[in-house]
Amino acid sequence: MDIILSDHTPQNLETTFNSVFLYDHPLYSLLAKQTEMTWLLVIPKQSLEGSAQLEYVQNLYGEIYRLIGFIQDDDIGQHFNIAKIGNKLPYQHIHLIFRENTDEVWPDAVWCHEPITASEETPKMLKKALAAFYSERSLEM
Repeated sequence: MDIILSDHTPQNLETTFNSVFLYDHPLYSLLAKQTEMTWLLVIPKQSLEGSAQLEYVQNLYGEIYRLIGFIQDDDIGQHFNIAKIGNKLPYQHIHLIFRENTDEVWPDAVWCHEPITASEETPKMLKKALAAFYSERSLEM
């Protein structure tokens, strides 16, 4: 069973997931892996388990797909993989990875080829590129 993190402070999330905190959303927190690839982690604020959570899950995935649309429309990435795996960490999280046929592990799954080339610049670029999306979201919520 996946563990839901109650502490979504940037420091706790960065330590737990070894990633860079980008944005807080009412439904989730968003982090980025420090890789050359656009590799995001969506950290849900509620469980995805059980029929009682259906409305939350629908809203969460709706917001994730709005984020995907923004990323595609802004040419940050086109082809994506989305997966809730959790084999290495017991904490509930969703991987959202944008792929290109020129990336270093194409066409294989990225988690089969770690470590992947590191980049401290990718999370910075994503923070800046997604600012408009998250400012729009905060106005709508």
